[in-house]
Amino acid sequence: MDLTGDLLAEAPADGGLTTGAVARLLGVAPTTLRSWDRRYGIGPAARQDGRHRRWTGADIAALRHMCA
Repeated sequence: MDLTGDLLAEAPADGGLTTGAVARLLGVAPTTLRSWDRRYGIGPAARQDGRHRRWTGADIAALRHMCA
C-alpha cells in the first residue's frame, strides 16, 4: 500500500498536502515540519495564498530522509 500516493491522490487539485496531513503521514508534529522549513530550508515547493504550505511527493521524500 502506498500511503503517500493515496494521500496525494486526495490532495486538492491546486496543490499538495497540508502540513497536518504530512505530519500524520510521517509521525511527527506539524510544528516540527514548520521548524525544519525555517531552520533548514526543507520546505514545500509551493504555497497557497496566505502562505499556506502545500507539500508535494518530492517534498515528502526529502522529509522522509530527515526522519530516517
